[in-house]
Amino acid sequence: MSQGLRLSRRSGVLAAGALLLLCGLFAMGRPWATSDNDRYRSALRHLRVASGDLEMDVLRERMGLRTLHGSDPEDFAALRARADALRQFPSFLSAMDRRTMNAALDLFVSALEESAALLERARAADARGEKEAADAAVQALLEGTVSTRAERLINTYLELYERTQARNERSRIIFFIVSLALVAYVLVVMVRLSRATADLATLNTDLERRVEERTKALSAANDGLRASEARKAAILEASPDGILLLDGGGDLLELNPSAQKTFQVVAADVVGRDFLSVALPAELPDGARQKVLAAGRNTASGQATRLESPCLRRDGSTFPAELTIVRVPGEGPPRYTVFVRDITERKAVERMKNEFISTVSHELRTPLTSIRGSLGLLEGGIVGDIPPQALDMVRIARTNTERLIRLINDILDLEKMEAGKLELKVSTPECADLVESAFASVRGMADGAGVSLHAEVTGTPQVKADRDRLVQVLTNLVSNAVKFSPQGAGVTVRVGEEEDGRVRFSVVDQGPGISQEQRARLFGRFQQLDSSDTRSKGGTGLGLAISQAIVEQHGSRITVESEEGRGSTFTFTLESARPASVTPPPVIPEDVSRHEVLVTTADAELASLLGGLLAHEGYRVVRATSLIEAAKHLDTALPDALVVDMRLPEGHALDWVRRLREQPRTHELPVLALSGRSEDAEGVPHWVDWMPRPLEESRLLKSLRYATRQPGQARVLVVDDDASTRRTLCAQMERLGVQVFEAADGESAVELARETTPDLIVLDVGLPRLDGFEVVDILRQGKGRATPLIVFTGRDLTRMDERQLTLGITRHFTKSRASEEELVSSVRDLLNGLLARKAHPS
Repeated sequence: MSQGLRLSRRSGVLAAGALLLLCGLFAMGRPWATSDNDRYRSALRHLRVASGDLEMDVLRERMGLRTLHGSDPEDFAALRARADALRQFPSFLSAMDRRTMNAALDLFVSALEESAALLERARAADARGEKEAADAAVQALLEGTVSTRAERLINTYLELYERTQARNERSRIIFFIVSLALVAYVLVVMVRLSRATADLATLNTDLERRVEERTKALSAANDGLRASEARKAAILEASPDGILLLDGGGDLLELNPSAQKTFQVVAADVVGRDFLSVALPAELPDGARQKVLAAGRNTASGQATRLESPCLRRDGSTFPAELTIVRVPGEGPPRYTVFVRDITERKAVERMKNEFISTVSHELRTPLTSIRGSLGLLEGGIVGDIPPQALDMVRIARTNTERLIRLINDILDLEKMEAGKLELKVSTPECADLVESAFASVRGMADGAGVSLHAEVTGTPQVKADRDRLVQVLTNLVSNAVKFSPQGAGVTVRVGEEEDGRVRFSVVDQGPGISQEQRARLFGRFQQLDSSDTRSKGGTGLGLAISQAIVEQHGSRITVESEEGRGSTFTFTLESARPASVTPPPVIPEDVSRHEVLVTTADAELASLLGGLLAHEGYRVVRATSLIEAAKHLDTALPDALVVDMRLPEGHALDWVRRLREQPRTHELPVLALSGRSEDAEGVPHWVDWMPRPLEESRLLKSLRYATRQPGQARVLVVDDDASTRRTLCAQMERLGVQVFEAADGESAVELARETTPDLIVLDVGLPRLDGFEVVDILRQGKGRATPLIVFTGRDLTRMDERQLTLGITRHFTKSRASEEELVSSVRDLLNGLLARKAHPS
């Protein structure tokens, strides 16, 4: 109710203000300057009296009587001065009224001057004795008396005053009516406010109740939030790892006490500074420093990236650290959490372990080698015949010594591989020789186990590999196969070339097989299968781990196919060192989603330039260093375009292209010639372009784009969910003479782009089903990755959006800002000559 009282009091103030305004309006309606009116009327009466006295004195003078006031020129001047003083009008007279009074005063002054002139004329006539002339002048003076003019002046003023009073009266009436209306309005407002006050009071009571309820709920939630924040703060403060919060630019926003202790800094001194300058040593390469931030930017929201890097303390010392970078999920600017763990102790333990293994291994290797040699000499009878029983003991000792040496060598190999210090001496050994060397190492073991060895090498393949390491791998695999094969079984090593130009090695045994559970830990270090049968075979458990590491160094992996009770097959592939002697079957393209370009040149620098340029534009590049190699590739599979260097060492490149034109299979293959004269191409059909050196990259890309497109009219795909916008864009495109395809959603756009391969895409971002970003991402995976694109959208794009919305040559327009001329001009530019060629399909 207090709110209602305040509203009523305010309404009363409004009513009082209206009444005061009414009084003011009435006051404005009366003559505003009564004293001015009285003064002015008195002055007018005095002027009229003075005018009459002047005329009487002129008459008295003519009759020879004594004058009362005087009729000299000075008297006329004094009277005129009184008239001029009357030009200071009262303030209530309007401008028009003042002009009327000025005109009346002018008439009075002219009459006064005329009377003065007639009086002078009469006096002059008297002086000459011309009585009749003097009487006529006086008679004219009295007939046009000044007093009459003064009377008229008074009457004029009175009329003007009465008119002003009448206007004032009308104004008072109007003001009174306006005031009454204002009072009525205020009264209506007061009534309405009174009604609203009651409703407002009810609402206010309800609102106060709800606020109280919400306040209690909010208080409870705040209590829970404070408790949760307190728990989180306690966890952060108690965490042994340093925790830092970074913004998208890498600046420190917050860090916990452990981080301050680890880096020996105070939070107030480093918050807001760049994390790289605070935490990483300056002597680190730029690539290593930027790798830390790049790890965060490339991490998906909520996922973690872990890496190791030296970090910097405030005193200038460094320590090894494990950095775990997590992108904080949520909207808004990107945020990253970095968990820093000091791994000095871990590194020290690892270093001690490695040093121990290395020291022990090297210190053991020398005496063991001596022992093995000595035992071998004893076994060979160097000191004479040894009793059979003693000879058996010597043989056992030598065998176990060799086993220890192999174990030490395996451990050293593993340490080298983990440290990245294992160097491969790549050569091109014959595969048959590799298999025979492996068999030679295990034949004695196989004969002792009653297992036969078989080699099946198809052709004479060669591989690019370290011969000794590859023999080590085959030896390990074959020895394992022999170890687990039953007596009388066989172990087979199969070698053959694959269709993709690689060589496949397979080691097949007839052992008990390997279960799925055992296969998961087969290549682990010091891992052996746990059955008693397995343990009885012996072994260190390092052979397969080393073999897998060696094969991985060669860019492959060992895979296992096994079925319990039916044996196992260990397989890996290596790169072939030379092409097969026989014509291989058709090669399946590695990536059919991209256009293939065969580049034929012996210039390694030019090949590297073209390879990088075309791969960046989305083409799949195949290189041939000679016409013979190019011909073999063409026999295998036709590329989408052929780029030929006319300066090949064997020459005759032009004649070779002419022969291609004579063959039905390669008759229509588009060809781009490099570094030649254009006139040499006369008469050769289907040239795309002839390019002199130095190479013009833009011209090359333009020509390739024309070469790889489908023949026919220029094609434009318009993608927009608004039908009217689509119609407008299609009409603009059709005026240019292009073939237009429409899509109203993202899925239809992708389907049309795959079916028709457009020469240009005009794309909106806000689309149903798939938005513009998803459409672009999908098209990047196929042949559309180099298609020119115009992004025509109603939303404002950030720089990141523009980078994501990019295919080939791309331009971004906002619908509300781009003009029709700009859009059409960009379409012409991006079609890049196809408009002019539409009538001449390739």
